[in-house]
Amino acid sequence: MDTLTQFEMIIIAGSIIGTWIKHNSDYAHLKGRVIALENDNGEMKDDVKQLLKEVQELKVLLAKNQLQ
Repeated sequence: MDTLTQFEMIIIAGSIIGTWIKHNSDYAHLKGRVIALENDNGEMKDDVKQLLKEVQELKVLLAKNQLQ
């Protein structure tokens, strides 16, 4: 096997560094998406809880109305 020249070593090192930078960029982008989705999910849970409370109030009002 031939020994690698300095030029080839620089190319390999540059490729490794470029791959590492791209990986970190993709990771940060995906991490941001996950955080945004978690926040949206939390808002949706709050909306569903509010909706359930209002449905329960309607059930109580309907039950009271039927008793009268």
